[in-house]
Amino acid sequence: MALAIVLTAIGVLHFIWVFSPWPFKDAMTFTRTIGGSDDGVMPPGPSTALVGLALVGGAVLTLMVNESVPGIGPEWLRLVAMYGLAAVLLARGVGGYFMNSGAAIEFQRLNSFLYSPLCVALAALSGIVAVAASRR
Repeated sequence: MALAIVLTAIGVLHFIWVFSPWPFKDAMTFTRTIGGSDDGVMPPGPSTALVGLALVGGAVLTLMVNESVPGIGPEWLRLVAMYGLAAVLLARGVGGYFMNSGAAIEFQRLNSFLYSPLCVALAALSGIVAVAASRR
């Protein structure tokens, strides 16, 4: 449940960011802190919405694999997708440290102490859900 809640919350933030830099005061602060750039140009809306959709989809997938909601599609495909979610989150978590090179200092700080470790933790939770479902 914790995994689904966190993925949903982060997904909702991405949907908000399609239209607004909230909770930051302006686009420049947002891009320095979230995007790592100093240009003040918000990321493209469609790609930001796609990330939000993927995150919320990961939350729904987690609930389906955990049998909290009815599953759609074959069980083996949901399980493969759950392992895929764990792999993508782990890649972002570990690979995130390489994103610090040349990025704004605000992003580097948060990426090193929040974004990347959070992705690794979410990957671990995803892996736990996937392994537990594999053993059923």
